[in-house]
Amino acid sequence: MQETRRSVLKRGGATIAALSALSGCLGGITGGGTPTDAPDDGSESESGGGDGDDGASESTPTGTPTATPAPTRSETPVAGLTRWMPDPALLDQTGESGYAFLGVAPKSLGEFEGALGSGALGQFQGRYPIPGVGTFGEQRALFRFARSVSVLLGDFDRTAVEDGLRQYGFEAGETYRGFRFFSPGDPRAAAVRDGMLVTAGAVSSEDTTDKRPVVEAVVDARTGNADRYVDAVPDCRRLLESIGSAHLLESRTHGTGETFEQGLGEGTGYHVAEDETRVRAAALFTEGSTNRSAMADWAGDTDAFLGGEPTLRTDGRAVTATATVPTGDVTEFPGGFPGPSIERDAGSGGPPTVAFGFDYESTGDGVGALTIIHDGGDTVPREAVQIRGSGFAEVDGVDQTGSGVWQGSTDSEGESLTAGNAVEVGVASDYEIAVVWQPPEGDRSATLATDEGPDA
Repeated sequence: MQETRRSVLKRGGATIAALSALSGCLGGITGGGTPTDAPDDGSESESGGGDGDDGASESTPTGTPTATPAPTRSETPVAGLTRWMPDPALLDQTGESGYAFLGVAPKSLGEFEGALGSGALGQFQGRYPIPGVGTFGEQRALFRFARSVSVLLGDFDRTAVEDGLRQYGFEAGETYRGFRFFSPGDPRAAAVRDGMLVTAGAVSSEDTTDKRPVVEAVVDARTGNADRYVDAVPDCRRLLESIGSAHLLESRTHGTGETFEQGLGEGTGYHVAEDETRVRAAALFTEGSTNRSAMADWAGDTDAFLGGEPTLRTDGRAVTATATVPTGDVTEFPGGFPGPSIERDAGSGGPPTVAFGFDYESTGDGVGALTIIHDGGDTVPREAVQIRGSGFAEVDGVDQTGSGVWQGSTDSEGESLTAGNAVEVGVASDYEIAVVWQPPEGDRSATLATDEGPDA
């Protein structure tokens, strides 16, 4: 079931977070530049550059040598992502070691609609919640990063989008570096320019921090007036260079060893071509501590490679796993970060960064089953996740018919929620449900996601 426009806007554009299954990659990384008051109109190029899969011979997990290099892959609009992401130290909602980020090039992907398998582009058919923007599939690029920041690049008219923001209670402010700022009576903030929309929302129900400085930092990075992520954290640049160009991206850097032992960052990318689609995952490690065997174990278990047989390659501190699959066989982009999930301590630290998806199916008589699925992000202890709200109902065969701790699937130990875990909840058609993070021994809580029924 699709979320309402109201609930999407309240969480700062969380629909894009739900697109995290459509992970992609980034090539042609650039930084620096001369500060300007506004980006030039043609700055988000859809072509140019590219990346090569050099012919260095390495072995697959089974020991078979790589015979020949793969063809060069062209650059995509996702390459512009690094120009928007500011130095993590400039943001109060991320750690200085980095943050997770997503990049997708829907319009370019649409050019391969006839070549891709059935349903591959289904997630881009809906309209963006703010009137005037159009559908997701019409956008040149969709970026999401730093927990609550979204950037859309398209052909939409600035005036139409500004009118759309006003419909949802945003008031126009001053012009800043060529962008018009908008804000409502809560922490959210937005900035608009022709073909460019930046939004930032609260990262939890407890977050009351004004997001205007966050949006300013993003605009400053884009116009060359602030340090960028890839310059402040060189490991981010190195990681993305390892993944190469692609149409879809999911990547991050983090503190040492939070995933793989001595790992510093991971990512997965998909580059689509008429005949073959390349899937490449990469992990970056500290000097002298490259963990090739751990990467091989992950590559052998994940469904990120769409049934292809990945080939491993080590290049300095980076380990990559690459597979090519027939484009006609691609019906989804599962993505995923290589390595173990980053698990948040239930009793300390802030709320987890996680996306939940919702799907309601009526069973008749005004009731139905609501499936809530962990769509990606942090691993969260089961005991810290609660389903709350109104409109619960007795429905046969579901996991849960009332508020309380998550009663659905978990990891193999039964202790934590990871990507793909789901719970079925019995609800009436006018339900209003929230997924809430509340450590059992803590006095804090945060709403992670909300959804409402068709009759709410």
